This record gives sequence, C-alpha cells and structure tokens, in this order.
Amino acid sequence: MNVTCRNILSLPYANQLKPIAGKEGMDNVISWVYCMEDPHYVDWLKGGELVLITGLVTKERENMLLDLINALYEKNVAGVIINLSFYIKSIPQAVIDRGDFLGLPIFEMPEMMRIVDVSQSICFAIFKEETAQYDVSITLFGILSGSRLTAKRISRLEAAGYQQKGKYRAVVLKIMGFENSRVSHEQLYDEETWEREFRRLDQVIRSYMQAENCLTTSDEESYIWMAPIDENQDIWEFAEDFIRYLHEKCKKTRYQVGIGNVFSDLRQLKNSVESAQEAIRIGSADGAEKEFHIYDDMIVLRLFEKFQDKDELMMIAAQVLKELLLPENEELLQTLMQYVKCGFHAKAAAEQLYIHENTIHYRLKKIASMLKIDFKDHRDMFHLTLAVEIVSACSS
Repeated sequence: MNVTCRNILSLPYANQLKPIAGKEGMDNVISWVYCMEDPHYVDWLKGGELVLITGLVTKERENMLLDLINALYEKNVAGVIINLSFYIKSIPQAVIDRGDFLGLPIFEMPEMMRIVDVSQSICFAIFKEETAQYDVSITLFGILSGSRLTAKRISRLEAAGYQQKGKYRAVVLKIMGFENSRVSHEQLYDEETWEREFRRLDQVIRSYMQAENCLTTSDEESYIWMAPIDENQDIWEFAEDFIRYLHEKCKKTRYQVGIGNVFSDLRQLKNSVESAQEAIRIGSADGAEKEFHIYDDMIVLRLFEKFQDKDELMMIAAQVLKELLLPENEELLQTLMQYVKCGFHAKAAAEQLYIHENTIHYRLKKIASMLKIDFKDHRDMFHLTLAVEIVSACSS
C-alpha cells in the first residue's frame, strides 16, 4: 500500500510519533523523508516529502515557524515532523492551529528519539512499496510492448489484485494541463513532472477503489489503469462518478479520460488500451468539451473514421438538412444539433443554449416545416441524428 501520514504510525520507531494537527491530510502519500532546518531550502522540495525539523534555525519563534509551515504547505509536502529538542521544547499552539486550518499533518517527535531511526524506517517502507508497484508497472508495460506471458508475470500481477477470470477495461488518462499554468507539451511530460503525476494518480485510483493494490502503468504520454469493469456495469455511471472523484482530488489538473473495451485475457490488454486512446482522439476531435470518452459509445464516429471522403458524408447530411446548412440558418442548425445531442429534450437543449424553452419549440416548429419532417417519426429522428453526427464529425 502507499506509505501515508496515517500508516507510518504502524512502522517501527515512527509509531512513537504523535500526530497533533492536520488530521484531514493524514492520507497524504509520502514520497520521501527530508530533514531541513533552513527555510531558504524550501524551494528544493518537489512535493510529497515528510519534512523533519529540529528548530536549529527557527528555534521556538512562532512567526518563523508559521512562515515555514505556510511555505511547506505551498510546496505540497505530505506532512511535517517537529522534533522536540534543545531548540524546541514545546510546539506553539498557533503552529498546531495552522496545521489544522491547512489540513497539513504535523507530528511531535519525542526528544530522545534518533532522527535516523525514524527516517530509515519510513524510507525503507517507501522503497518496498515502490519496488512492488514498479514490478507491476513494468510487467503491464511489457505486456503492452509484446512480451509473452509467463507464470511469474501472472503471479506478480495476481499479488497486486489481478483475477484471471475477471473482466477489465483499460482506462487511459492524459494530462492536458494545470490550472492557471501555461506549460509546453515537453514540460508537461518531462520525467520529473510525469513521475509526480503518476504517483498522484496512483494514490487517487487506490483511494477511489478503496484497495491497497491497483494494476497501473504508463507510456510516454498516458497513465494506464486496468480497471475491473465488466460489460454489465453501467459505464456512464462509472465514468461520471470517477471524473467527479478525480476533480475532487486533483482540482488543479485537467485530464482527458478514455475508457476502452472489455477484456478478460491479459493478451487483450493492448487492444483495450488502444481503443481507450482512440476514444480520446476521436472524442476530442468531435469538438465536445467532455472529459471522458467511452469507446463503446462511439459507434457512429468510429464508422465515420473509416470514411475517407468527407465530401460524400456531407452530401448525405445535406440531403437531410437541406437549406438548414445555409449561413443565414446557422442559428436554426445549432438549435437542432443541441436538441439532438440532448436526446430530443427541449428543456435540456434550452438550458444549454441559454434560451427560453418556448423559443426552442418555436425554432423546432420552423425546422420541421423547412425540412418537411415529423419529430415524432422514428425514421426522421434517425436521419436527423445521423446528419447531425456527420456535421459534427466533418466540421471538427
């Protein structure tokens, strides 16, 4: 399992630490233990560290300790250990209150404890966990790269939760950017940033599944999760629930999520991953602002992908939409397209277009007269849906 501020309290030596603040952040994952005295070295932190201080520089000066806690929080550290010593006899209440306010775990370390014992115990647990996750990631990446399955590799995955008779889907996450930050593609996927995001997504997946182990790996631009979802599960319900949870845990990061087809044989993992990546590519090109794209639901768009001649497709759409495609009828066309995308629900379409529902009904009546169609006729509805999908696909 991930090494967190909560579960270090079960480790040798670290079990003598006393949590005194920031209980809301006790599930923060620890990337390493970092001993730091001079606040000027805060900029060296990468995020995720458990920072241990003795007060050699700050002493018990409340303002300096508060400034340090604020700076560490801004660097996204996992937590802080304050060693009671010659320099800090007791931790100021204002520091404890600040930790509670920020949700930043603060631990009190007994004076007679050796720093090296605590740090070694935690770092050994981190190393052991990273080794196990690395083995799973490398095994899955090998399967995606064409390595043959062996009993040893299957056994390694089974230890991480894989069930040979289980049903799975590949869930692919692509990082699109960070809130209020303009970074290039190269910066987004540099080794350090990508490693940090991989760790964070691993934490989110495990928390979401409420499981110690998850089957995850990555390639150069995608985080890949082998999710236990079969064909009987409501995939839309899962996708919406997962995206909602992802937003809650990663508020400052934008993602595109693709969900591939169902498989049970590990040798089909690659096909599911490719279908999830294809879903992101097709869904993004469609121009919709959705964050998740489900391969199973893209039958029409996948069909259009095989069509080499877009002009021929537009001719088919024009036979249905007729003069609605003229520039002067753009408003009516957009109304129809939104109406179709909203499942032929006028109220939902009106909300999306920010107009009154009566206006929608007036425009639909005008469209029906113009195209000589009946919105209650199933054949007309099919032709309209097909035409709208063609226009969407060809204009993206």
